[in-house]
Amino acid sequence: MQTPASAATQAVDPRWVLRPEPRDGAALRLLCVPYAGGGTTVFHGWVAGLPDWIDVWLLRLPGREVRLREEPRTDLLTLAGEAAQALAPALDRPFALFGHSLGALIAYEMARELSRTHRLEASHLTVSARNAPDVPQPGRMSRLLSDDAFLDALDRRFRAVPEQIRRDPEMRALYLPVLRGDITMLETYRHRAEPPLRCPITALCGAEDPEASAAGMRGWRHHGRGGFAEHSYRGGHFFLQEHRESLLDRLTQDLARTVVP
Repeated sequence: MQTPASAATQAVDPRWVLRPEPRDGAALRLLCVPYAGGGTTVFHGWVAGLPDWIDVWLLRLPGREVRLREEPRTDLLTLAGEAAQALAPALDRPFALFGHSLGALIAYEMARELSRTHRLEASHLTVSARNAPDVPQPGRMSRLLSDDAFLDALDRRFRAVPEQIRRDPEMRALYLPVLRGDITMLETYRHRAEPPLRCPITALCGAEDPEASAAGMRGWRHHGRGGFAEHSYRGGHFFLQEHRESLLDRLTQDLARTVVP
């Protein structure tokens, strides 16, 4: 039976969080962070695929969707700090984080900021399609290219640039600033050494993903003290769409262990 929403939950800033189906009596909140250029639609179908003891919170990032009029962020640590500051007052029960690609780094830095500044410890962190934060990234400078060259570079790298962005000037004007901001965050991020998180970490990757190697994903084991698990799926960088059902089953199992150890 669902319990009434707490004052803390009611206070969550709707600019930062979309709750597609509020589950106020849930045992755990799951904060989901999208990949570069993505929004809350990345997680379409997740609420239906997760049990009702998980309350799904989708992070809304500046520059897209309901925050379209805001400037996209270009510094990952600044964004993680802002998000943690906005969410902390509402995190009155156990919470976990999931992030894919750029979202994995944002989720990780949010977990560190919530612990460091707000004394809030994540129950679990799932990182997907992004090497460990201290693994050196290739010296890419995509963010400095002209618009067409930038889109070409992203298409070669991720194979996921919609043709409509190339053809439609209005779409290009809307999405290019977001993509540039996100790629700038990714290419300029530098990890700062701190004590590892207290929670378990699960690392997920696509077996054919050039952005995340098995060795690079395995490096996440050093960033959490609560245990480590890794899983590989057939596919490339966006395997989470093709394998959504099995991914959500695995996520549910991981989170269940945090609720009932």
